[in-house]
Amino acid sequence: MILRAGNLTLLYHEGSLRYFTINDQEILRRIYVAIRDDNWGTAAITIEDERVEPSADTFEVHYHWKTDEPKMEGQVTITGESDGTVTFDWQGTALENFSKNRLGLCILHPIEGFKNQIVRVIHPNGEETPSTFPDYILPHQPFMTVAGLEWHAVNGLKAQLQLEGDIFETEDQRNYSDTSYKTYATPQSLPKPVDVVKGENFQQKAILSFSGEWPLYISPDPNVRVDLAGESQTLAKWGLSWPKKTRTLTDKEVDLLRKLCPSHIRLQLDLKEENWQDLFFAAFKEIEKLNVPILLAVSIDLNAVPNLNIFKSKSLIKEVVLLNENGLTTNELLDQALPLLESRWPTLRIGGGTEDFFVEFNRNPFDFSKVDFVSYSVNPQVHCFDEVSIVENLAGQGETVRSALHLSEKPVQIAPVLFSEETDERLHTPFAASWTLGSYKYLAEAGAESITYYDLFGPDGIIYEEKPTPVYELFAFLSEFKPEQIIPSRTSQPLRCSSLILEKANGWKTTLIANHTDETFEVRLPGAVVITLKPYEWRSIF
Repeated sequence: MILRAGNLTLLYHEGSLRYFTINDQEILRRIYVAIRDDNWGTAAITIEDERVEPSADTFEVHYHWKTDEPKMEGQVTITGESDGTVTFDWQGTALENFSKNRLGLCILHPIEGFKNQIVRVIHPNGEETPSTFPDYILPHQPFMTVAGLEWHAVNGLKAQLQLEGDIFETEDQRNYSDTSYKTYATPQSLPKPVDVVKGENFQQKAILSFSGEWPLYISPDPNVRVDLAGESQTLAKWGLSWPKKTRTLTDKEVDLLRKLCPSHIRLQLDLKEENWQDLFFAAFKEIEKLNVPILLAVSIDLNAVPNLNIFKSKSLIKEVVLLNENGLTTNELLDQALPLLESRWPTLRIGGGTEDFFVEFNRNPFDFSKVDFVSYSVNPQVHCFDEVSIVENLAGQGETVRSALHLSEKPVQIAPVLFSEETDERLHTPFAASWTLGSYKYLAEAGAESITYYDLFGPDGIIYEEKPTPVYELFAFLSEFKPEQIIPSRTSQPLRCSSLILEKANGWKTTLIANHTDETFEVRLPGAVVITLKPYEWRSIF
């Protein structure tokens, strides 16, 4: 539901506030509640007795909430005043003993319009520190011991966020490919987990207010528009992953996969497993049927480096990512492995990074000059799991590429892109195809060299029960069209729609448009072409 507090517009959605906007400028991305257990699991919150009372320029929201694991309950009151002030007041009571890593309010700040933005950090003792929202992704928290933040909102108007009930700090969530900075309760430096006692009460409050001269209110433009945003550039290659559970491909799967043209298949091996050679030869035999180059990601300890010799005779292996037992590339590992590989396998491209998210790459740098490319994984469901948040985090993937290029000055490979760390049935739906188109757009436009997507087959694959999924159909289109260039583009409402403009070697172009919502709407393309997109539909326009 769209609400207004004076000339401030925002969305109330499932107990949280999203997209605080003054005309077209986003001021805050979201205010919500998160309850994280001692394993960083996120409690599911049930909302009851919800009352939303809007007026022309004010609103009130009241609801009761509860969780089952851990057992808690409480009240939320949210108000919006005609002067733009918004108050989010959260109260909770523990109904049992449990342990927690974090509990309470989270405030997301958007990336667009905030990078390099000057901010005044207000501390609990009243002292103030001038700072800026970081441009490139910082490995650690940019703002510590936060009781408030103040920044320039729009011309002539300042925004102030006042926080009560705990000590807060701000992290750069782009480390996890989220498209936000996050201010949250309870600093990471404090010991955790923390025991919570039955009957213990909590209350936190976030107050957003403004000072200065408000601009005139302009009604939001409901139209979705696609515009060009840059010059043609080389398109990232795309590949797929071999499932961790190796099995023989069926004839139907082989037929379907031979219709695709991935640049590579990523095969991940852990050389600490006793049967790793059996797993390798079984998977290699199946990949040979497809005759697709292999990107080999190897987890290895220093004593096992000589075992890399076994791969030399396999000409399909074109690239290797070297990782230690913790899933990271280190200088020590490279010093051991590179002399062997470079002397006996000079055509092999060697990469380094992490099998985990960008945060581990960012916090564990090595001598990047020793490798041909760097690599890390992305996943849109690290912190939130609803479809709106999954779409919100598309642009954050491109931010990781931009920072990785800056940090390493090496080609960047994303391997793999996960839809979820756990099996998610939505991967087999049109929503996942729409989201994947957006993912490819943001990563490719940011300058990624190659992007590895989902498993070839199985519960986490683009073929499921021998049938092609909607995601398969997207890659089938890319395989048939065979684009080589991408032309950056921008949509006026990126949370609803993504655009991907592709160009063949002969100059033939197509525009792919994806609807990320369950609504039907029109999109205006360059050249005044208007198309209608059905829920979660993607289309190619020539």
